[in-house]
Order: sequence, then C-alpha cells, then structure tokens
Amino acid sequence: MKGFALFLLLVAGSLLLANVMVSDHGYVLISFGKTTFESTFWGLLLLITIGLGLIWLILAVLRLLLDTFSFFYPMSAKARKARARKLFDQGLAEFTKGNWRRAERLLGQAAKGGESPLINYLAAARAAHEAGNYEASAKWLRQADSKAPGAEMAIGITQAQLQLSSNHLEQALATLQHLRKKYPRHGYILKMLKQVYTRLNDWHALEKLLPELRRRKVISEDEYQQLEQQSFKVLFDQTCLFARNRDSLEERLQPVDDIWTSLTRQQRKDPAIFYRYCDSLVRLGGGEKAEQTLRENLKQCYSETLIRLYGTTEGKDTKKQLLFAESLLAHRTNDAALLLTLGRLALRNELWGKAREYLEASLRLRKSVDVYNELGHLLAHLDQFETSSRYFQEGLLLAADSAPQLPSPQNT
Repeated sequence: MKGFALFLLLVAGSLLLANVMVSDHGYVLISFGKTTFESTFWGLLLLITIGLGLIWLILAVLRLLLDTFSFFYPMSAKARKARARKLFDQGLAEFTKGNWRRAERLLGQAAKGGESPLINYLAAARAAHEAGNYEASAKWLRQADSKAPGAEMAIGITQAQLQLSSNHLEQALATLQHLRKKYPRHGYILKMLKQVYTRLNDWHALEKLLPELRRRKVISEDEYQQLEQQSFKVLFDQTCLFARNRDSLEERLQPVDDIWTSLTRQQRKDPAIFYRYCDSLVRLGGGEKAEQTLRENLKQCYSETLIRLYGTTEGKDTKKQLLFAESLLAHRTNDAALLLTLGRLALRNELWGKAREYLEASLRLRKSVDVYNELGHLLAHLDQFETSSRYFQEGLLLAADSAPQLPSPQNT
C-alpha cells in the first residue's frame, strides 16, 4: 500500500515538473569576455547532469585500470598491503600443506610489503628449515632481526626451536643461554632449556635448573619429582663410573660426598636421593660408611629400598647393626622388608634360628623371591634339603610368574 502511494506521488511530481518545463522554459545567459552562452534553464540542467555522469564514468574506468595494474605491480601503500596479506594467506596455506619451498617464497614476498614483516620472516624461516635449507632459514632470521630489532626474544625462541628440531643441541643451548641472560624469568625459555639438558644428558645442569622450573611453575610437581629422581640417579651413576678406578678409598668416595654436601637440607631428607648416595658409597667400597650413615638417618628417613640396602650392607660391627635393625621393629612389626633385613643380618651373625624366624615372618606377610632364596640357602646349610628345595622351587615359580609373558614362536 505504501509502495503504491509512493508511485502515485512520483507520477504526480513528474507531471507537475513536465507542466512547469512546458509552460516556462526559462532563460540562461552566461557571458565571459567576448564569449556568450545562451540556453534554456532546463537545457543547462540537462547538460550539467550529463557532464557529471561523464566525470563519474571516467573516474570509474580509471579506478578499474589502476586496480588491474596494481595486481601485477602494486603502486600505492594500500595496494601493497592488500597484496602482502594475500601472499601471506597463500603462503600459510602452502605451509599447512607441507609445500615448504613455495611457502617460503610466498611468505618472503609477503614480508616485503606487509604490515607485520616479523611474522612473515619467522614463518619463512620455519618453511626453509622444514625444506632442509638451513642457510636460507638463518638468512630469514637475520632479516627479521634487521627489520624488527625489538623482537629479539621472538626471533631467538624461533631460532632455538629450529635448532632443537634439527638436533643441533649445542647451538640451541647457546641460543637459550643467551636468551636466559636477558629474560631470566621467561617460562618458555626455561622449559626449552630443560628439554636441551635432558637430550644432552646434562643432568648436573638440569638439577641446578629444577628449582627455578618449580618456582616459575614451568613444570608440575609430579614432573619435578620425576626429573629430580632421574637427575640424581644419573648423576650418582656417572660419579661412580668416574671415581671407581681411583686408588684410595677416600679418593673414590670424595666425588660422591661432594654431591651430597652440595644438596639442600630438604633434598637430603628425600629417601630416594638418600638411597642413591648410600648405594653409591657401597658400590665404591665404602660399605662401613654407608652402614653408619644409614644407621644415623633411617629413623628419620625410612623407606623400603633403604632398609633393604641396610640388610645387604656390611658394616663394621654386625651385632650392633642387628640390634639397631631390631630397634626399628618396635614401630614396624608388619614390615616385610624390615623382617627380610633382620633375617639377613641374623644370618651374618650366624643366628640360624632367629634368621629363620625373621625370614618366615616376612614370607607370611608378603611372598618374595629374595626371602625364598635366603630360606633355601639357610635350610640347605642346616642340611634340611627337602625343605630347602621346596623354597627354591617356590621362589623360581614366583620369579617366573613375575616375568613378562613373551609370545610363543610361530612355526613356519
């Protein structure tokens, strides 16, 4: 209804305008020097309208020609930026498809006229690296540094990532250490350092880095505990391997003692780390020192691995060693590992009856190959061969049950 009313209004207006134009043509005279121009008012108005239309048409054609020419050779800043965005999109698409060389070329071209050359250069460096062209990758990183000097951290992290992925660990370490001096609190740099130290098996450096990783919450508490245990295991193993050929006992034990004295009080209270230290002493021939150290700390730092180690460590006074272990039994009456240790210490003191009681008590609490083996040897020594044989057989069956099941060979 509104449309029909508007149509009627338009028709009425057209008729009114036509009537005015017919009834009064109007007159226009324009004089400039000796030149004069005469026309009706409506003729002049039509001429002006045609002129404006021609100007609009000429501008539209020029704009179309300029856009077409800019596709091949962009001239304006706006055209260059639009082309750079298009090249970046194409390069990113090729990068996701794994077309590294084409991606590198497109991203490098996009960097020359784009608003964010840093992103383009870094992406081009990654593409060149993936293509195996490490020289080109380094070239793009240098260009990124020259075009965006304030982006040292982003460029350095990208460089370290590429070095890590190509297994250039020493170079990655140098890059990350340089970055850490300038950005000591950056979590991702610390995380990458952890990866480099792990892959280099530099557990000493990793152990020094772990507190910072924990403080910055770069790793979880579980991962921290796991890495700490692994680092100290490898560290003590390497130290034992290095010191075992030294002449005197004191010289052999000194590197292990140096590690122990460098630890924090909290680390010394960790049963797993304490076990590594005492086990290293035993392996290097310092059984008496290990036994004394265990005896002084077992009540405050107790674990199954530690008490089992105490039972296999030969101290200076075996009677005193047995009495100490028996003092632990008052608060750990149902500890199978402690009873096994007591049995072994009783055997060392040639207390055959007591040893059998402790071992059988341990066996009632938990079946163990070690207990079966100790009982088998003890009863064989006591000439009870039938019972000894039975214990050995049960130990073998238990060991066989705990062994991994391998697939049977196929007949061909």
